[in-house]
Amino acid sequence: MSQSENFVGIFGHVNLDYIMDVKKLPEPNTSCQVENVKRFFGGTGANVALMAASMGVKASLASFVGTDFPKDFKDAFSNTGVDTQDLLEMDGFLTPTCRIMTDPENNQIGIMDQGPMGEMDDFPIASHTIESCQIIHIGTGRPAYYRRIMQAARELGKPIYFDPAQELHYLYTPEIFAELLDLSHALFVNQNELATAMKYMNYSDKMQLLEHVELLVITLGKDGSQILTKSEEINIPAVAPKEVIDPTGAGDAYRAGFYAGLSRNKTLDECGWLGAAAASFAIEVSGPVGKLPTWDEILERSKL
Repeated sequence: MSQSENFVGIFGHVNLDYIMDVKKLPEPNTSCQVENVKRFFGGTGANVALMAASMGVKASLASFVGTDFPKDFKDAFSNTGVDTQDLLEMDGFLTPTCRIMTDPENNQIGIMDQGPMGEMDDFPIASHTIESCQIIHIGTGRPAYYRRIMQAARELGKPIYFDPAQELHYLYTPEIFAELLDLSHALFVNQNELATAMKYMNYSDKMQLLEHVELLVITLGKDGSQILTKSEEINIPAVAPKEVIDPTGAGDAYRAGFYAGLSRNKTLDECGWLGAAAASFAIEVSGPVGKLPTWDEILERSKL
């Protein structure tokens, strides 16, 4: 594959998510019967890659799964055209799996098996994805591994879009967050992650983050999103879904829609509207990637 044949190289988890109902969450040393077990494809890497590719973005996915990785998940990537050369099945591991039990009051217990993603610091870097893509998206995963990825990408002049997601709260220290932020072109966060990022940096004003990155994108749930540079502030309202079923994956869909615009040389304002439109499709169905909108569908809903 020639240099920069793909637009975005996506690093992040590829998970199997099992969602199940229970009449009562189990106490220690007891068991319970589960009902309505549903399996979903998930993980930040998979979500962004599948959504972006469905919108016509040439995307490469770099992640680690187990040798039990199911064929229908592989087929989902193949059918949308995701480049999976760096999606590696690692001997001795099971695919990262999240099991969530929910009781009638919507209390939950989640059990996450990181699989090979928990050991990725020792694995070789995904050179193909770095070399074949114009920009690099860094999602969930181990910071020490991503330091190596980001340093290699910077040496090749690739812009890095940093999106540590919920792992920012517990896998990162202030020191390594600051180090990776300085390697980045852009930072994606939601409101909670923004608060943690500012705490790590000892900042009182979010604009101070723009001393490190050129672009700050903050997703605000039902309140839309905000896109900040040193010269402009863009406020994008949420795009209303036809119905609200499940918010899971909406943030990843926003990023995919943003990249769908960026790959077509749209303005930041337009990229924000496309992200908001993509997020609205994710909310309409169960699971993080239950609906894969096309470029024409998000373009129509964004009203650009």
